[in-house]
Amino acid sequence: MTDMDRPGRAGEDQTRGGDTRAALMAAGRHAFAGRGFDGASVRDITREAGVNLGAITYHFGSKRALYEAVLTSGLTPMVERVGTVAMGPGTPLDRLDAVVDVFFDHMGANPDLPRLLLQEVAAGKQPPAAVVAILQKNAAYLVRIVSEGWADGSVRRGHPVLTALSVVAQPIYMTVMAPMLREVGGVDLADPGTRRSAAEHVKRFVRTGLSVRQEATE
Repeated sequence: MTDMDRPGRAGEDQTRGGDTRAALMAAGRHAFAGRGFDGASVRDITREAGVNLGAITYHFGSKRALYEAVLTSGLTPMVERVGTVAMGPGTPLDRLDAVVDVFFDHMGANPDLPRLLLQEVAAGKQPPAAVVAILQKNAAYLVRIVSEGWADGSVRRGHPVLTALSVVAQPIYMTVMAPMLREVGGVDLADPGTRRSAAEHVKRFVRTGLSVRQEATE
């Protein structure tokens, strides 16, 4: 009987492979967020993960595929939560409030996520196709809510995608600018209470900007 034939060997190999993938994902995320895609070398990522130099190619196919996997794993849970909100109960404005909460909650737990994506965008590069598809799905969920608000007369009409983006732009911007907000304005988004206050501020801002009823009372 060879080692490969021994009971449990295949499961052990799968476990080790999963551990290696997880280590590469964690190291890649740290490197990409800190240095961007081009600045994060394969050698640095594998060294931090504690694996051999060929591990990225073996487990992901390329550094670009690892980057895509890192972004996909970071964005997918948030977009799934947005989808649940979009399909759920409540008025359109109530659901937009809930979307703001989703973004603040997820980015509070993943403060590196905007940098992971926006560094490449700021460099004039196209995100991976799978990531674009996830972002398009997120936009579609938001447009759905906004469109329902148009249909029931509660949301001011405008460009559907730009209106949708206006709802989530502030959580993204505040997360990217968190160090500056702390130094310049004394707003520490790492503090849960401050983050909740920021979310409430954004929700009021969005309602004021989008509510037809708000327009009618002015």
